[in-house]
Amino acid sequence: MVAWWLRALTAFNVLCVIAWCVWAWPRSPWLAVAGVAIAMLAGRIWLGVQFLIMRGLKQHMNLPRPGGAEVVRAWNAETTESARQFAWQMPWAEWAEPDHLPADAQGRQGVVLVHGWLCNRAIWTQMAQQLRAQGVPFVAVSLPMLFHRIEVARPVVDEAAQRVRAATGMAPLVIGHSMGGLVVRDWLRSLTREQMDVYGPRQVLTIGTPHHGSPLAYCMTGTNVRQMRPQSEWLRQLEKDEARHASPFSRVRWHCAVSDCDNVVFPEATCQLRGATVHPLPGFAHVQMLRAPALWALVQRLLGATG
Repeated sequence: MVAWWLRALTAFNVLCVIAWCVWAWPRSPWLAVAGVAIAMLAGRIWLGVQFLIMRGLKQHMNLPRPGGAEVVRAWNAETTESARQFAWQMPWAEWAEPDHLPADAQGRQGVVLVHGWLCNRAIWTQMAQQLRAQGVPFVAVSLPMLFHRIEVARPVVDEAAQRVRAATGMAPLVIGHSMGGLVVRDWLRSLTREQMDVYGPRQVLTIGTPHHGSPLAYCMTGTNVRQMRPQSEWLRQLEKDEARHASPFSRVRWHCAVSDCDNVVFPEATCQLRGATVHPLPGFAHVQMLRAPALWALVQRLLGATG
């Protein structure tokens, strides 16, 4: 679903640039070139605005801020990574790295990978390649949602967890990036005690997840975006459900990867769950975090721990 949406968006942008050139070139070649340059830089400019909002909010809250040079490095890296992901990887190579559930997977802990907002499974391509190279079984889901409610994703995550459990005989390690972490929390609260016993995860890692909402959600639209706004009714109800006695949430060991240069989910405290182990990834931007060497080292350690 997201792949086709991104393809349509790309086609629309190309048509707009062509139309602009057809209109502007007879009037002024410089005007036409300037318009094309602005179109090409639009994504970079929007990412820059996000970093400025992040630093401004931290300053307003008297929180530590990353240095200017560090922010510029993260901005450049995020621009490159976002262009690669949203212009090529997700629209055109969603299934280039297929799931890996080999016949000899029994006894080896597997992984379920859950992407975030307006993404698909292709965002996990590098990690999927790393897992495959290490012989780790995994399933990377593509959620059937654009602006739908987060609850729409439950059946897809549930099926993925069951597939990994059937192939390995072990509860999976579940990893969620950004909104994917909220998808995992919402899926967990839907599980019965029996389901949790059979295929529920013992460990969950969230990466840049707005557990307490993100201020940037006020700049976007869509039902799931409203659910991710700070102090939303959805987030408050999620916390109430998780606080119930013997809830699936309470049976999981939680790990939260956070970054001081996250340009989408900030400040760092909003990415942290009470009682979770926090793993800093300093200097990495929101999507760029998925390529952090320290993140891969963390995943390896979690897989090495007993489930």
